[in-house]
Amino acid sequence: MRLDRGGVAGVGTGSVQGDSFDLKDLFGQARYHIEYYQREYAWSAEDVGTLMSDLFEAFEELVRQGRVHRRDAETFFLGPFVYVQQPRQTRFLVDGQQRFTTLHLLFLHLYRAAADWGQRDVTSKLDRVITDFGHGDRLLFRLDIEERQEALEALYRDRPYEVPAGASLSVRNLHERSGQIAELLEERLEADRCPLFVDWLLSKVVLVGIRAPSRDSGFRIFESMNDRGARLTAVDLVKSFLLSNARRDEEKLNEQWRHMLAELTSIRGDMDAPRTFLKAALVARYADLSGERADGEEIDAALNIWVRKNHKRIGLHQPDDYFRFVEDLLRLATHHRTFLEAGKRPYPEHGLSAVYYNEVNGLTNQMALILSAIQPHDTETPAKQKAALIANFLDRQYIERVLNDEPVQTKDFEADIYRLIPRLRACNTVQDIDVALSAELPHGSFENVVTFGMRGNNKAQVRYLLARLTAYVESETGKDDQSASYLGTERLWQIEHLYANHPERHVPHDAPDEATFRAWRARLGVLVLLRQSDNASYNDLPLEAKRHRYARENALAAILAPDYRKNHPALRRFIARDGIERYFRELGNETMHQAIAIRGELYKRLCQRIWDPHRLGFSTPAAQPHPGSEPASPGTNRVSAPAARRPLRTDLARMMREGILPPGTQIEGEHRGRRHTATVDADGVLTLPGGDRFTSADEAGKIVCGTRRCTGMAFWHVTTTDGGLLSLREVRNQAQQDGRLTSSRSR
Repeated sequence: MRLDRGGVAGVGTGSVQGDSFDLKDLFGQARYHIEYYQREYAWSAEDVGTLMSDLFEAFEELVRQGRVHRRDAETFFLGPFVYVQQPRQTRFLVDGQQRFTTLHLLFLHLYRAAADWGQRDVTSKLDRVITDFGHGDRLLFRLDIEERQEALEALYRDRPYEVPAGASLSVRNLHERSGQIAELLEERLEADRCPLFVDWLLSKVVLVGIRAPSRDSGFRIFESMNDRGARLTAVDLVKSFLLSNARRDEEKLNEQWRHMLAELTSIRGDMDAPRTFLKAALVARYADLSGERADGEEIDAALNIWVRKNHKRIGLHQPDDYFRFVEDLLRLATHHRTFLEAGKRPYPEHGLSAVYYNEVNGLTNQMALILSAIQPHDTETPAKQKAALIANFLDRQYIERVLNDEPVQTKDFEADIYRLIPRLRACNTVQDIDVALSAELPHGSFENVVTFGMRGNNKAQVRYLLARLTAYVESETGKDDQSASYLGTERLWQIEHLYANHPERHVPHDAPDEATFRAWRARLGVLVLLRQSDNASYNDLPLEAKRHRYARENALAAILAPDYRKNHPALRRFIARDGIERYFRELGNETMHQAIAIRGELYKRLCQRIWDPHRLGFSTPAAQPHPGSEPASPGTNRVSAPAARRPLRTDLARMMREGILPPGTQIEGEHRGRRHTATVDADGVLTLPGGDRFTSADEAGKIVCGTRRCTGMAFWHVTTTDGGLLSLREVRNQAQQDGRLTSSRSR
């Protein structure tokens, strides 16, 4: 189908019209019904994660450039959809329900967040794209599907909801993706950015609506748009260019190319896998990654055009060059297929499990770094060894950034990956890679594990740490590695707090105040992974009442049960081998203060073993704990900051970088008559008196206030020279007005 310049194209009988809609108009002007042949909502966690990441990266880039307020800021195009207009402002959605459903869920979660933050203007704007009032008592949603009504209404009205037995695939998946969106929003969105993000989302994110005259013609358009065989892809165009210039054995090469495409596509059922491979291979082996606009962006946008334009840089001069280039690509694809397979599950063969872990953590750009060190003629064993070393290196970098409260999105690793690719291109052997990457390995000794805690914006990272710790103990004691289950999108395992959210049980005899109790309760050492069903059954029981029930759980939780270690000889041998007898034990009469110190030290020492450089395959020595060292007290700040941390994206971090506030500034906030304090370092990280660190003013405010949400920039204040108080928001606004804070671009 081709849209003419006037927006009309012939499809069977009648005509088709295309119009551009921003989300405000798209959802605010009509209700949508779904046609029977595309009833199920089936987007995966990866699909939703990609959409959310794309939206936030586009928004944050405009914020960094200081252009998000401008009318001429670029629009973000989400693709086409097909609909049939009906009476009474209703439309049948023929194609596009996956995006519409996900966007509608996003609106609902933004509405809930804005309501908690007291942002009435924002909730009013979102209400118009979520609901269609004026139809009696029944709440009508803009995406009007009867079987989803109960789930959506519970979310809108902030009520608990359980998926009923026998619920459809759509409802079950809707519930899972809803939870995922909630976590992603907590991770990426601050209170003060919410109004700006919502305005941008509603006015600058657009879709093109293809209006069909009837349902029959709409269905034909749907078939035409989803007929993959009707279009040449960028990969097809690259193949055509290469084979036409090879000028020999074209049929043989074509057959091998087709086999390569089939192999890559079959691993995950991903039709885009060949393009992903070709992009990674070109970036890994040929792209110029220096300068502000690296080739990576151009390859991502139009890899076929890049290949034609840069064929001489690739070394394509004579027909034989093209022939050898295609053969090398095919060999490289064979290795890539192995790495794709390793990305589906923990793959212990040749130590490739970290490939899976990096995929779980969203480091999809790891493949370019891996392929930069693989030679097409490498045999299987050295190729796997190289890949394992590189994947382990990235996993160790990821952990270091998590524990130092640094950004860990895919884009945050891009600069380092682009910097390392040229170095790895020059490596021929596994030993060469060892030398190149050993110098880049973090040298931290995991001291900050002791005070690291779960926040609303790092739940995914906490889950990952707990999964690795739990799987390590289980596998080292002869049990199966269940990390794939711990980390699965089905969320069969949940994070359990050893201490229920009842500060009155511990304050003031154990914890000095409620804010400290909440911070201690969120420490990594007193968190474990439990099966979803078991976690729900424990409710808010005190630790003493539930720890004997832990005996049926994984060893990291079960060790808390009386006499568990005594009855498990394999566990005793493991504990003795690792020298952690003082920490890997049951808890009896210890106070909360003591228990946190003991468990924190245990988790620190387990991390030291899991990410020991020698265990990861590197020759550099591991950092060892000082003999006889004692566990840190929960009230002791033993965080060792990285040498050069990645800049945080928050407004507070930007203020610190611009010198609006000096490092070490003390801030304070009052809640229910109690004064709370924190200090802010040069990176914009807030530290409470007990040593607990927060990268978000919102999250620090939530902990001290004990509320579900907090507008941190309004809650926290600084003292002025005349003894008055200004909120961080007022400080920021003043700095913007007088020109000291003129741009959001990071320095």
